Amino acid sequence: MTRVAMFDLDGTLVDSPRAIVEAFGVAFEAMGADPRDPADVRATIGLPLEQAFGKLLGVPQDDPRVAEGVAQYQKAFRTVILPRAKSLVFPGVAEGLDELRRRGVVLTVATSKFHASADALLTAAGLRDHITVLIGADDVTYPKPHPESGLLILERLDARPEHAVMVGDTTHDLRMAEAAGIASVAVTYGVHQRAELDAARPTYVAETFPEVVAHIIGTLPDSGPSGDTLVEDMLNDRTHHIEFNGHLTNHVKHAVVALAGLGIAPERIKAYHDNYVTLTPYGCPVEPARAPQQTVDDDNWLQLLGKRQDFAAHCEFFDRREQELGMTEMLRRYLPRLLSGWVGALQHATIHLGWALDAGNRRMAIEGIAYLAFAHVDCHPERAVVSEAYGAELPKDSLLRIARYWEDNRQELGAWVQHLVDDTTADIHPELLRSGLQHRIARTLGEGHPRIYETPAWVNDQDTDASWDQLGYLVTLLYLAEPGDFLLLHLMTALHAMRHIADTLPVEQRPEAVKCYWTGILGVLFSRGHFARPGKLTALDDLFDTAVDDVTDPRWAREWNWLIARAAEEEEEHNPKLVYVMREMWHRTGGRSVYRVAAGQFTATPELPATFEQPPVD
Repeated sequence: MTRVAMFDLDGTLVDSPRAIVEAFGVAFEAMGADPRDPADVRATIGLPLEQAFGKLLGVPQDDPRVAEGVAQYQKAFRTVILPRAKSLVFPGVAEGLDELRRRGVVLTVATSKFHASADALLTAAGLRDHITVLIGADDVTYPKPHPESGLLILERLDARPEHAVMVGDTTHDLRMAEAAGIASVAVTYGVHQRAELDAARPTYVAETFPEVVAHIIGTLPDSGPSGDTLVEDMLNDRTHHIEFNGHLTNHVKHAVVALAGLGIAPERIKAYHDNYVTLTPYGCPVEPARAPQQTVDDDNWLQLLGKRQDFAAHCEFFDRREQELGMTEMLRRYLPRLLSGWVGALQHATIHLGWALDAGNRRMAIEGIAYLAFAHVDCHPERAVVSEAYGAELPKDSLLRIARYWEDNRQELGAWVQHLVDDTTADIHPELLRSGLQHRIARTLGEGHPRIYETPAWVNDQDTDASWDQLGYLVTLLYLAEPGDFLLLHLMTALHAMRHIADTLPVEQRPEAVKCYWTGILGVLFSRGHFARPGKLTALDDLFDTAVDDVTDPRWAREWNWLIARAAEEEEEHNPKLVYVMREMWHRTGGRSVYRVAAGQFTATPELPATFEQPPVD
């Protein structure tokens, strides 16, 4: 049984009606039309934009002035409403949605906004991650009050009308619910007055959002584990080891976070999860969890750093410390020493922790920090020295400078890396030698190169949010220069993780996370023995530096839906992770086209090197 809560958006979750009136005013002014009475504008809220402008202008919906009004409104939407979105969320909404998700209710939105506009508003308001299904006016033939929106949500979730409830602030919402055979809750704090709402015969009337939540919990039939509870169960699972066949990382929880973030139904995610643990894309199953063989504590954990010994004992240690200190304090106490090892396990330890923080899952976070300690490969940020020679460089300038250095010294640098790789006498765990790639990275970072540690001033001086945004753009350019390269893909998914990890640290410590990331990615890039050509990076930058999609254009919502549908069918779990991170970056940056384009560049499972003919070293 799937329990479904459907919500209207404007006037129910977000107090956008007052901003909508303002946006209509801006649109009419841009059209050279007289302003409309705010009461008349409010009366159209809940209708699709074409109907609203037709009614306010007194013309048919196919009149050219309607299309002009819609276009002007959408411009105003981006400048008037989106920047204020977080402050417009009604009291109790974020907490109430959290509580409903915790109880296994699947949360959806049925709105008269275009899908892309609703997606952008929910994202800007910080509510998008709560919503499993979003239906906009352009997703249906007949918008509210026709029942198609509610029926489509039920169809997508394979749910029954008697297990659903619609919550809205207008008679359009209530009549849609009645026509679909769905219970309804009218909220009185939105657009329509109590008398109008009563006339539409809602099942229940609520004065506040917490009252809505209490009613849903008290009336929807209990279904046992479902929805987000099912996702949480997968993230809390302790039955599988963090690696298999030696050093290969068990990625299944990363895939669960990505698929849930993309809005895939929990039952489909469970099927994906079960298929992966039975037979990974590498052709072998994941391995059962191992019992701890020793005790890790504050006295010996540093001695075990990067030794790849007893992952379960590391988990027990950090589990105990989290219970004693709380998650925030535990991370702040141990991360300063662990951040330098973020490249370990091909960055998957970092991904495990950062994506756990993204999902808000305690058990996965414990595994992530334990994996950082277990697989630690030091990038030696202590060697970094700020160079005055690079003046006011920004991250893009720094990357292009190093790319040009490689272009000028390609043969010498390639030989230097190969010499390091051929030397197997260094003190590196033998399982990394079997890996091939991990050995290359460990040797490169262990030896180091002066260009890796000549640090530009922006690493320490620039606002860290600006650095993460600029670094995200750079690693995406690198990926587009070699599309499908899964090591470069890791740099993007690891940046998403590092950003979440850095946000747990005090503000003054966050530049250290940026420095570790910059130093580490240079080590990874050097280790490959080649570098993206500066001409190609410059050409890609010329294409994408100022290219921005209109996030309210329904074409891009459709394209993202196609990418998500493709990703959900991929056995190679890196691809849903790619789409999830690129969509997050697209939204974060107001629709920069580079992220939409990169999201479609899927990777393939790499062939295992010849060293895999040797047995794993535990």
